Amino acid sequence: MRAGSARIEITPPKGLPMGGYVARADPAQGIHDPLFARALVLDDGAQRVALISADLPEVTPAFASEVRGRIAQELGIPPAHSLLAVSHTHAGPLVAGCRVNTPDPFYLETLHDRLLGVVRAAARVLRPAVIGAGRGKVHLGVNRRASRQDAGAAQPQGRPGYASPYTRVLVAAEQGGGPLAILFTYGAQPNVLGPENLQISGDYAGFAERAIEENYGGTAVALFALGFAGDVDARHSTRSFDEAETLGTALSRAVLEEMKALRPVDGLSLRVRVLRVPLPLEPPPSLAEAERLLFAERERLNAFLGRGEDKAEIIRRRIRVDWASQLVQAAREGRLAPPLEVELQGIAIGPIALLGIAAKPFAEYEKILLELSPFPHTFPLACVNGSIGHVPTVAAFAEVGYEVEAAPWLYGTLPLRPEVESTLRQAFARLIADLAE
Repeated sequence: MRAGSARIEITPPKGLPMGGYVARADPAQGIHDPLFARALVLDDGAQRVALISADLPEVTPAFASEVRGRIAQELGIPPAHSLLAVSHTHAGPLVAGCRVNTPDPFYLETLHDRLLGVVRAAARVLRPAVIGAGRGKVHLGVNRRASRQDAGAAQPQGRPGYASPYTRVLVAAEQGGGPLAILFTYGAQPNVLGPENLQISGDYAGFAERAIEENYGGTAVALFALGFAGDVDARHSTRSFDEAETLGTALSRAVLEEMKALRPVDGLSLRVRVLRVPLPLEPPPSLAEAERLLFAERERLNAFLGRGEDKAEIIRRRIRVDWASQLVQAAREGRLAPPLEVELQGIAIGPIALLGIAAKPFAEYEKILLELSPFPHTFPLACVNGSIGHVPTVAAFAEVGYEVEAAPWLYGTLPLRPEVESTLRQAFARLIADLAE
C-alpha cells in the first residue's frame, strides 16, 4: 500500500453568506479560524482511492459529482473511488444553496479548484505506508430530540436518546516513520456556535483537526468526517469559541490516545462499491390540499409580521410559504414530484470499511450498520458526496419533530415515509455484502 496526504486552505472572504442555519440572516463579518480541505490518497497497486475532508457545512450531490468528475478527468481516479466528506460545521460558508441565499459563484469556482488541487498534491507524494484502525471512547454528543425543544416543532423528551460513544480512527503512516494522515470521525454535529455567530470557524471539528496536526508538528494531516448525527448536537453549555475549542481538544485527546494502541492491519487491498437508492416519499398533495396549506402558511407569516421583529422566525415562515407555493404550482401543472435518490458509498481497505451516505441519518442507524457489517473496523460516515437532508428512524416518524416535519420544506422535497428505515437497512446490507466479497 502507498499513501499520500495534503492540506489546502479554503477559508472564504468575509461578506459571503454562511451555511448551517436557515435562521442566520446576515453574512460572515470575519474569520475566527481558517478552514481547510485535506486529502488522503491510497494506492494498492491495482486501484486508487481519494478520501477528502472539507471544513464546510454541506455540499450538494451535484457539487460533489462535479468535483469527483474533475478528479477523474485529471487524475484518473474514478468518481466512485473519490469520497468527499464535510465536517458539517455550522459556521462555514454557504456552498449548498438554500431558499434564503445562494452561494457565491466565485467562491464555488475557487473551491472546485482547491478540492481538485488537494487531491493532486496528495497523489504526487505517494510512498509506502502501513494502515491502522481503532476506536476510542469519548462522550461529546447529546441527542437533541431527547433533550430539548427545537424551533418550529415539538421534540419528544424524557427518553435517553442514542449518541455514539466512540471516535473512530484510521491512520496511514509511512513505513518506518510517523503518521501521514489521521482520518477520525465523531457523531455530533459541529454546532457549538449558534446562528448569532457571524465569524467563520470550523467549530469543534476544526479545533480537533488543528490540535492533532500540531501534535505532530504539521507533518501529518488530520481529516475529520461526521458520523451519523442527524439528531445529535455537540454537547455545550455556552455557544462560545472557548467551548468549541474545549470540545475539539477533548476529541483530539481521545484520538491521540487511541493512536497509541493502534497496530498495522494486514490484507490491505482496496475495494469500492456504490449504490444509488430510491427513497420512499409521501404522495404529493392534491391542488385543494396544497392551496389550503399555502393559505395556512401565509396566515402564519402575516400574523407574525404584525407582532415581531425576529428575523430568524420571519425567514423560517417565508421559506414555508415558498415551499407551499411550489406544491400549489406543481399540482396546477400536474407535475409529478421528482424521485429522491441517495448515494451509498463503500470503500474497504482490507478489514476496514468506510460506509458513507449522502444524507444525515439519525444516530440509531449506526447500530444498524454495525449489526450488518462483518468488518472488524466499520466507519459510518454522513454527509458524504453531498446531502439530501435528514433521514429519521421509523420510531422518529411517530414522534414527529423538526427533522421529520420541518427539514423537508427546507430541502424542498416531499417528506420521507417511515419505510425509509427498512429501505436503507436493505440497501446497506447489499452494499456491505458486495464490499465483503
